[in-house]
Amino acid sequence: MTKPQKFFRLLWRINAVLILIAMGAIAFGAIVLIVQETAHRARTNRDTAAPSAIGADDSELNLQMGRTSLVPGTGVLRTDLTLRRESDKFSSGGGSETRNILFIDPNEKKGRWLLPDNKHILGEISDITERSTDAECESGRPIATAVVVKDSNDSETTGKGKLLLFDPTGKKVIEVANDVSEIHLASLTGNEVVILYERNSRLVRTAFSRDSLVKQTELEIDLPKIK
Repeated sequence: MTKPQKFFRLLWRINAVLILIAMGAIAFGAIVLIVQETAHRARTNRDTAAPSAIGADDSELNLQMGRTSLVPGTGVLRTDLTLRRESDKFSSGGGSETRNILFIDPNEKKGRWLLPDNKHILGEISDITERSTDAECESGRPIATAVVVKDSNDSETTGKGKLLLFDPTGKKVIEVANDVSEIHLASLTGNEVVILYERNSRLVRTAFSRDSLVKQTELEIDLPKIK
């Protein structure tokens, strides 16, 4: 074999090796791209399919899960959904509003919201309890909760809203009255849950059955004029 033949044969072998290396590199790069694209699509699908705890219409609000407590004697978890905002209406320049309440029942897979949306403000939440000697219920056995739900655009101090009464698990929710500005009293008296609230500058006393929360009486009180 002549020297030129040996040289070209060697050159051909070198080219063949280089071609194999190049093909391997191309194949490896293609595999990496496929893996990255698959992972990206999987993440996108998970993000799209994942349910939102606060609802899609609240994406622009700074909503977050707040204080969580165990409702004594029920096993139900109760969590406040709060809105953190910076505003001049808070003395410190910022504060939080309760926008909803989430109930988590250990016997149910799906949680339950008190309100169908997060566009309202829950004012002072009045828990009505019964004193108990049970060590697990040091703060009292819960009977019901009363709250005034106001529109988020209304003033917390002057706005009027809807008075709700609900049981400790949030399954039974009763609309007591509209145009309510404030709850003055929410307490257990004997076998009745008594609520004294202000509506249209007048006081109203309403009583409900302790066990069923069925309304028993409602009395609008006439206030005597002060001379």
